[in-house]
Amino acid sequence: MSRFTENVNAYMSAKKIKKNYISLKTGLDASKLSRILTGKQIVTETEMDLIANALGHDCVYFLQDDLKMLSVNEGNYIGNVALCYAGNPSEPQKKIAEKLVEFAENIDNVLSVKTAFYELIGDSSHENF
Repeated sequence: MSRFTENVNAYMSAKKIKKNYISLKTGLDASKLSRILTGKQIVTETEMDLIANALGHDCVYFLQDDLKMLSVNEGNYIGNVALCYAGNPSEPQKKIAEKLVEFAENIDNVLSVKTAFYELIGDSSHENF
């Protein structure tokens, strides 16, 4: 097994990332990805790039001799990527998700209106909202 696949496997194990997620992110067939990660199939440079990018890093990161990862339990995270896959949402779930994203994007506007309202009515008890 190559240094790259050893480090990818260690990283995925430490971060509890499933092969399914990587398959979806990279577009690699799940069985092919499994063969790559078990060392039964040689990984190409293009595949290494796809896998590394799906994990939020570049290939060089996974080619290190002594890959050092910070534990999730220590509250430290490597990279700036949030990995999440919740399956295939239904149409109603997609609509709810879109509304939540829209709400999150506009939360500053919502909060500033509330603050302006309290200022307008002279209620100083909500100054630090």
